[in-house]
Amino acid sequence: MAYPVTEALDHPAEAAEHLLHHADLYGVVEATGRTGWQGAALFELTLLPLPALARDGYPPERVRLVIMPPGDRIHVYPRSGPGRRFKHRNSEPADLCLQYDRDDPALRWLPEDGLEPLITLVHRHLMFEETWRRTNVWPCEDAPHGDSNELPHRIRTLQMRRERHRWVRPG
Repeated sequence: MAYPVTEALDHPAEAAEHLLHHADLYGVVEATGRTGWQGAALFELTLLPLPALARDGYPPERVRLVIMPPGDRIHVYPRSGPGRRFKHRNSEPADLCLQYDRDDPALRWLPEDGLEPLITLVHRHLMFEETWRRTNVWPCEDAPHGDSNELPHRIRTLQMRRERHRWVRPG
């Protein structure tokens, strides 16, 4: 069972301690938590790259994760290497664009998924950004930016269709 986002909002320091010492989660080497403006939970995290990526020189990533009450709005601000390019970053606020809001819920993080899956999403996204900086290729199917279509993103690859089916949420 994942650490509830509601608990992370109520007790961010305890949630950070959980991430460091009790979560079954790779790569969290530093974590602090505190309550911020309007009751937001603020986490400062340092995340290590996967071992194979570390051998290729991928850096540890420092981020600030902000979870706004009631927990359905998050912001992630990269804190490592100012001036680096990001493919999926909003301009205002300058947080990471982690997921496509109109995607099938099976392909998105939702608050009921808990804190660990959120950290995993952030961690994976940062490794994808570094891969993109090195290769100019996003390492998985890529959602559009700036489209005006109100429909969900059309899934193009068989792999993503399988993942959507695999992770479908009960209605």
